[in-house]
Amino acid sequence: MQESQLKHRVLLLGDAGLSTISPRQASLQKVIERAKGVSAQTSVIMLGDNIYPNGFPNKTAEQNDFNPEQLEDISHLKAQLEVSRLSKAEMFLVPGNHDWYASQVDSQASYIASYSKKNNTKVSFVPYKKNKKPLPQVIYRDGISLIFIDSMWLLQANKADFSEAMSQLDQFLQQSNEKHPENVIMLFAHHPIETMGPHGGYYAKLGYEFYAKTRELINGQDTQDLDFPAYQRLINGVKFALTPYKKTIFAAGHDHSLQLFKNTKRTGAQYSLVSGAANTKKLTDVGNNENTQFASSVEGLFEIDVLDSGVLLRIYDIYDSSPIHQQWLWKKDQK
Repeated sequence: MQESQLKHRVLLLGDAGLSTISPRQASLQKVIERAKGVSAQTSVIMLGDNIYPNGFPNKTAEQNDFNPEQLEDISHLKAQLEVSRLSKAEMFLVPGNHDWYASQVDSQASYIASYSKKNNTKVSFVPYKKNKKPLPQVIYRDGISLIFIDSMWLLQANKADFSEAMSQLDQFLQQSNEKHPENVIMLFAHHPIETMGPHGGYYAKLGYEFYAKTRELINGQDTQDLDFPAYQRLINGVKFALTPYKKTIFAAGHDHSLQLFKNTKRTGAQYSLVSGAANTKKLTDVGNNENTQFASSVEGLFEIDVLDSGVLLRIYDIYDSSPIHQQWLWKKDQK
């Protein structure tokens, strides 16, 4: 099946916060299928907004148990965690803006840790350390460096915290380059650095009414859109950090579509992608720009294989067994 031996597989799916357990969300079932058989070499990355609409529910002072509505919210998260139990692959969940609408992400992190321990799965909420700033975290796998940032926290961070996070990101990038110079570098967040969906200012007819109702405005600007000043600070910081390195990919969700961009300039990640299409009911329209190599508004996911011969990207929807898009990002014989 593979062109050469698989070193590591990364499966990318975001905005799964309305996922169902029974029947199992089709996109999650596809992830399980793509992870099975190579689970020891697979990392499943959930790219934020793990519970809609307001993150992990909090009990009131009068509550002893979660009410039915809260339990339903939690079931959407559990549906995602079941992927690791059923596939045996490791899983990482990144926080998104909807996760932070709970005012904190401690409850979600605690639930994930408890689930992992109870079911003997390898599931982590990243970046996260209790009672500490969610600064970047890095994990190394064969042929690939996985770096996680909490983009929602960074959008709200003061100048000192933002600088500290970017400094740590720089350290991890340098460390990866020195210790693992041949590694692909993948940086994961919820918020994309490029998108032709609603958060990038693309308003297609079908998606406008829904988007207009969900906007967070400050001085007339949406805090979750790329042109918001704090968002621009994040984009510029990430691009500056990634520019010196080769074989870099930035992966995010946030817009509910599948998008792949190839950077034509010498700044930032060489490739960036949006994989926020975990649920057909949440899909939004998408456009194209000069960097677009693929764009579709369909429930599905990205798969990136690091092979002996290079790095191969595939995109799957929930309807076909074969990928709907496939291309080499890098070949071993390429300079």
